[in-house]
Amino acid sequence: MNRATQSTQPAARAAAGRIRIGLILVVLASVIAGGALWARRTATYARLLRTEPQQVLTNPDLLGVALRLGAPLYQRHCTGCHGAAMHGNPRRGVPDLAAGGWLYGTNPVDVEYTIYYGIRSGHPKARNLTDMPALVRTGQITPQDAHDAVEYLLSLAGKDHDAAAALRGKLIYGNKGNCFDCHAHDARGVFDYGTPALTGPVYQYGGDRETLYQSIRNGRHGQCPAWVNRLTPLQIRALSLYMLAAQRGDPARS
Repeated sequence: MNRATQSTQPAARAAAGRIRIGLILVVLASVIAGGALWARRTATYARLLRTEPQQVLTNPDLLGVALRLGAPLYQRHCTGCHGAAMHGNPRRGVPDLAAGGWLYGTNPVDVEYTIYYGIRSGHPKARNLTDMPALVRTGQITPQDAHDAVEYLLSLAGKDHDAAAALRGKLIYGNKGNCFDCHAHDARGVFDYGTPALTGPVYQYGGDRETLYQSIRNGRHGQCPAWVNRLTPLQIRALSLYMLAAQRGDPARS
């Protein structure tokens, strides 16, 4: 080994040492920064869960966090039934949420409850207080009664109808059919029961004569799955807020 080589070795080792120290410092800085980011994110998520959901809807910062979390959750878990734009599927009785067809209202707490436990999902806490009976098939009313009741509902919706049949149908609705007990005297539905409005313009299964008649004849038994064991409380909070913000066209969603 010549003298030139010997003289460069200490300098090379020193340079290599400085590089190693630099790399260690970079890694440490990244770890510290990542830890700080994780701590801030965790604190924000905890705040999102602590804050009343109705208040989150008026807090742009927290709502923005909820929307970023909720958007992919909706795409992954909800579009199969509710559709990409939340217009639902009347053939399956999935309500048009974008048009306001919320069976249990738009209070965020109620929306969360539905996501948690579902509707007729089989979960002990599922919403299943009411169910649409098959009034004709069970013999409670006759087919003619059902047709008359349909004409009454069409009259309430401001659609073309048989006036004489609608008068008879009003009596069926308020007496023999006992329809008012679930759908209310004005046929606008009851959020506490999850019964849809029958006056339009939004219908769960459709508002034409034949669909209304089939609902009365055969009954309806729509379902929504329970997500309590599949999503975390944070995810359910974010998902409910995303859906509510989407329905009202919240600018923070875009």
